[in-house]
Amino acid sequence: MKIRLLVACRNTSLGLELAGHCAHEQGGAFASQIESVAKLAPAAAALRPDVLLLEYSLCGKEPHSVIAPLLRVSPGTRIILLCEVLSQELLLSFVRLGVSGCLLTRDPPSLLVKAVQAVHAGETWFGRSALVQALRSLVGPPAAAPVALNDQLTDREEEIFHLMGRGLTNKEIARNLDISDHTVKTHLHRIYVKLHQSGRYKALLSHPTTGLRQ
Repeated sequence: MKIRLLVACRNTSLGLELAGHCAHEQGGAFASQIESVAKLAPAAAALRPDVLLLEYSLCGKEPHSVIAPLLRVSPGTRIILLCEVLSQELLLSFVRLGVSGCLLTRDPPSLLVKAVQAVHAGETWFGRSALVQALRSLVGPPAAAPVALNDQLTDREEEIFHLMGRGLTNKEIARNLDISDHTVKTHLHRIYVKLHQSGRYKALLSHPTTGLRQ
């Protein structure tokens, strides 16, 4: 299955290079490239890309003003941000923006392709350890009396929530609890609904002291 990929960055050869790698790894890809953020929303509206690889520095001082219009005209597009350096503050801001992943501009094209494929498949592409550390830095040390979720989640849901807070993937949670991946996904969906959040990182941010446990 071909991936409709839109690349927005100053490196004019990146789009072609990624398309070539995707063709080799995935069996084909359709890639377009733009170098101006002013062309981003019109290009997204016309192409409806599956994945957008966006150089963060093109967004200026208000990235939300760039990303929000894009998601309005192409709501199915998943966004991966490229940045020169990655701090904890940036990582958390990316989660809040609703993007699906981030990479460094110096990362090799082969890694970019893996990120594109993963995000296209519905996964996220954040360094798990780095993200958990960023969340911990945001919330500080655990409180003496952590927030209880017993009035919101079942025992099994709370157990899965805590494992998610330790940075475990769905498959790792399934192995720990001796249940199927599908069952984990079902529980996670119910957790997000109960916590009124749209994904695991937003759920952890909504109840950080309870979710992030050693």
